[in-house]
Amino acid sequence: MLGGRLIAQAVPILLTPLFTRIYSPEEFGYFGAYVTIVSIIAMLSNGRYCLAIMLPKEQSKAQRLVWISILLTSISTIIFALILLFAGMPLFSALNISTLNNYILTLVLSVLFIGVYEAIFYYFLREKRYKEIATNIIIQAGFLVLARLGAGFFKYTEGGLMYSYLVSYLVGTFLFLIMSRKDIAVFTKEKFEESIFKLMSMYSKFPKYSLFADLLKNFTFLSPNLFLNKAFGAVSAGYYALSDKILGSPVWFLTSSFGDVLKQEASEQFRETGSCVKVVRQTSKALFLIGIIPFALLFIFAPMVVPFVFGAQWEPAGRYIRIFTLMYFARFVVDPITDVLYVIEKQSVKIWFELMKLVALVIGFVIGFIARDAYLGFLAWSSITSVVYVICFFISYRLSKGANVAIV
Repeated sequence: MLGGRLIAQAVPILLTPLFTRIYSPEEFGYFGAYVTIVSIIAMLSNGRYCLAIMLPKEQSKAQRLVWISILLTSISTIIFALILLFAGMPLFSALNISTLNNYILTLVLSVLFIGVYEAIFYYFLREKRYKEIATNIIIQAGFLVLARLGAGFFKYTEGGLMYSYLVSYLVGTFLFLIMSRKDIAVFTKEKFEESIFKLMSMYSKFPKYSLFADLLKNFTFLSPNLFLNKAFGAVSAGYYALSDKILGSPVWFLTSSFGDVLKQEASEQFRETGSCVKVVRQTSKALFLIGIIPFALLFIFAPMVVPFVFGAQWEPAGRYIRIFTLMYFARFVVDPITDVLYVIEKQSVKIWFELMKLVALVIGFVIGFIARDAYLGFLAWSSITSVVYVICFFISYRLSKGANVAIV
């Protein structure tokens, strides 16, 4: 699975110098706002019951949780569509992203396909169907690249980045549906209606705590796309989007892969021994050793390399990357470790982690707004958030020793 994600992320990243010459900073800025909205709504749509799919010992319960996630996603998508139809224009205008009003259908379909994709993904992860997951991810990446290149070839760059994102999830979702067709048949034979409310109640901690914690997490890391569009315009948001792409994509695929495997192994270890500290210790060491040299090189050379590789118009993104290096390195090491809180059902602690990160974000933007200096605000955000990550790591590590261990 790690190999699949490596290929899937490496190809778009390697082609980014081409994409930055096809699409403007402004178009990247609008795309960043689109991804922010879609990611947050899609995450909210299933109540985070998708995370519970990993936990039941009985396969039948996991199968029904998949259907619960899909059902909630479908209902949420309809509500989201109605909100956009009646209030989309004033909302987008208020955020200085009126262009997105032309892409309401794209937004709605993206939420639907991401929600369904996520539910089946976690079921495959539970069943250790890593090869099928890797195959799907690679095919997704291929369609993403082809769609972006095709939009550029036909000079349809305003919506090209958004359409390519939708196409990748549409393809990935249908591939998962085809791969899981036998499992879906099992789902439908179960007396689903009799157990739906019982299961939702049994795993109610996920919508109660995980939903809010993940909302804070996504909002903290995605909201700068919206704030920058509002305060400094789409061009500045585009510079941030590229810096997040260079730093965030490698961080995402590695932490996601390590985090998914960690959750699976920690779940087994915790069920058997009541502790998962061993796998947490091994994972954290591996992540630190993997990340230290690449992030150090990015800090040193990014401002010089970015204009050469991506074009002179992207020079400010190099300074953004240097500012965020420390924060993304901390995120790289700590994010997968904090996922162990789902395994030991300490989701309430996760909420406090995300609140601390949100406070760091707000402080950074307030400093930047007062000083009228986006770079200063980003520097403050990066520094404070890095300290927060260190605190989160030590608390997660301590709690992984057992469910009854106190935080301090």
